[in-house]
Amino acid sequence: MARKQPDPSPVVGGVLAELQAARAEPNARKRRERAWRALARAYGDHDLFAALDFAQEAGLAAAPDSGGGKGRSRTPARPVLWKNPIDGSEMIWVPGGPFVVGRDNKPAECAGFSLARHPVTNAQFRRFLDASGYRSKVGVQLDGAEEEDTFLRHWENGEIPEGLENHPVVRVSFLDALEYCRWAGMTLPTEWLWEKAARGPEGRLYPWGDDAPEGDPDGLANVGGEETCPVGSYPRTRTVYGCEDMIGNVSEWCQTTKDGAFGQFPDAWPDLYPKPGAVPVQVIVRGSCFLRVNATRMRASHRRRLSSIRRNQWVGFRPACLLPVVPAG
Repeated sequence: MARKQPDPSPVVGGVLAELQAARAEPNARKRRERAWRALARAYGDHDLFAALDFAQEAGLAAAPDSGGGKGRSRTPARPVLWKNPIDGSEMIWVPGGPFVVGRDNKPAECAGFSLARHPVTNAQFRRFLDASGYRSKVGVQLDGAEEEDTFLRHWENGEIPEGLENHPVVRVSFLDALEYCRWAGMTLPTEWLWEKAARGPEGRLYPWGDDAPEGDPDGLANVGGEETCPVGSYPRTRTVYGCEDMIGNVSEWCQTTKDGAFGQFPDAWPDLYPKPGAVPVQVIVRGSCFLRVNATRMRASHRRRLSSIRRNQWVGFRPACLLPVVPAG
């Protein structure tokens, strides 16, 4: 007598029902978006692979194909690009395998993941606000004083200033960025996954190699300036995987991990909102912003801590996807 297969978890049970409904959706765009939202919900569940198997069998998702890359380096023969069907982010698959982190090149290893080619832009964040109705949470108490509401303060009456549509969004906190990622079916990378994507499997000092920028690095990256620029304006910052703007333009919010857990994947959407009167959690920002000129701070291993509720003009974010699949089609 055949053994009865255990029922999937309640979360994945609902996800499977959503995937079945998505498969029947005649509109291709809606089908991809609905399937991706369902898979994102399953991340972190112990029955995740039941949902992944169904999605692949149904033609709703596919395993990424790096097109080569053998041996320890696992460098892809060509970038593996795909588009997030919810927010339109161009995503790049970063193959799993060994890498190094920090100034002393500590060894690490992780599974494959995807990272956005560019930071999220003002136009993308506008779509998120319109679609989700998200409003910033204000009134957080910090050291006895109410947090200043600087959310998108560079916008004009809630609208993007003309010409800044394709600039990276700033004046958003780590918590704001995490809410965007939740809506888009993604998350924020850990600082170590960010570093792997920036340095490549060989552990480059800079995204472009080991040569420090000499003299004025203007033309190499958007550094030593006064403002952001459109994403993708400096292709020489491109990493071995194909990500751009990881040095220059804006620094980027990243999740933290336990000490030494360099290859660990994070919770997708941790609840880090500070309780009334509590000191907000400190998180990590990576990547040199447009204000910097110091070559040491332009290294891909450079890191800095900031409060998770802070919003300023030089920090943006770049989403990650930790699922081992990409949307089909």
